[in-house]
Amino acid sequence: MEHLLFTQPNSPIYPRDLALLQRVFDQICVERGEDPSSVWASEIARTLIALYRSGVRDEQLLLASVPRFRAKNAAA
Repeated sequence: MEHLLFTQPNSPIYPRDLALLQRVFDQICVERGEDPSSVWASEIARTLIALYRSGVRDEQLLLASVPRFRAKNAAA
C-alpha cells in the first residue's frame, strides 16, 4: 500500500518508511566511514528526511540524491 505524498513538515513517517530511511542512512555512514552520531551524520539524516518529504521514496534514488542535494544546498 502506497502512502500519500506528505508535504507538511510534521507529517508522520510510517515504520516501513522509517526503516527505509534508516537503511539508507546506515549505508551512507558506512560507505563514508562516518560515526552515525556525528554532526555530519545529523546533516545527512536531515537531508534524507527532506528528500523523503519532497517525494523521493526509492532507496537507490535516495542514496544517489544525498550528495547532489548537499552540494546544491552548500552552493546556495
